[in-house]
Amino acid sequence: MTRSAEIRSEILLIAVLLAVDILFYVVVIPYGIADPEGFGLDEGLPPSFSAKVAAGLLALVMIVRLITLWFRPQAAQAAGAVLADDGEDGGEPVRVSLPNLIGIAAALVFAYLAVPVLGFYLSGFLLLAGLMRVMGETRWLVLLWQPATVVFLIWGLFDRIFSINLPAGVLFGG
Repeated sequence: MTRSAEIRSEILLIAVLLAVDILFYVVVIPYGIADPEGFGLDEGLPPSFSAKVAAGLLALVMIVRLITLWFRPQAAQAAGAVLADDGEDGGEPVRVSLPNLIGIAAALVFAYLAVPVLGFYLSGFLLLAGLMRVMGETRWLVLLWQPATVVFLIWGLFDRIFSINLPAGVLFGG
């Protein structure tokens, strides 16, 4: 089985990035983020937790991609061909659709205006419901229960399991 030059270069690139990620996990996090001695989960999560989770998830994604490239190069190449730049755009500017612009604007409003004023949970619900509406969802029951479910799961994960308080917003005393 021969691998194309693109597949081989992607394997090499991911291997280098994986090595850097492991170096980050093994060297940078332990020496750069000091965890207090005897810090347990009953006091909350240690300061290095988020960095370790991010490095671990990145490593997992890269390992999955490496396995796909190594054992199924045809499938990996076919999937990548959809995203590849064919260079035939003639230098034309990229056009952004109106729903994409609305999504970008909604994310900015969410991050810089809504969360500080309304809090994360109410803002998150409004953002999800609004984006679902922009993407074409018209059933009101779906527009209510799906964002509410996501916000409830985020609350359960962060507030109850990780003991991380997300912003409450100025209107709710945050």
